[in-house]
Amino acid sequence: MEFLKRYRDIYGVDGDEDQERRANSVVAFPTPQPAQRSDNAAAALNLVAEAAAAVRGLEEQAAEAIARARHLADALMKKLEVADARVEHAENKLRDAEAEVSQLTAASAEANNALSMLRQRLAAREAELAAAEKRAADAEAAIQNIVDAIRTQLPLAK
Repeated sequence: MEFLKRYRDIYGVDGDEDQERRANSVVAFPTPQPAQRSDNAAAALNLVAEAAAAVRGLEEQAAEAIARARHLADALMKKLEVADARVEHAENKLRDAEAEVSQLTAASAEANNALSMLRQRLAAREAELAAAEKRAADAEAAIQNIVDAIRTQLPLAK
């Protein structure tokens, strides 16, 4: 209180004049009544509760979305693993088939070589046979000539 007395003495302000001056120069804000304060507090608490509920709802939606995304990722990983296994199996089958084709190609080439050799041997044998047949025909002809010569030289007994 001492401060107020000195303030009045220094600046020459009286209580009534001071109130009148303040009323003319300062905007007066309404002071909330006790009932109004509790309504405002209740409204603020309601807003905070609604905001918290909205945040919880968003968190739940986010958690559900994350769970769905994880489930989809897991399903895709399983499908990818199955696809990888199929690819690996197909690659193994392809390698086996290529190896078999290579073996069959080698066997075919070997068989072609053997067939070619057999054809050459057959041609040689056919040539030998033809020569033998010619010698046999020549020999038969010679024998027939000898037989004919003997018949002409010998008298026939009648």
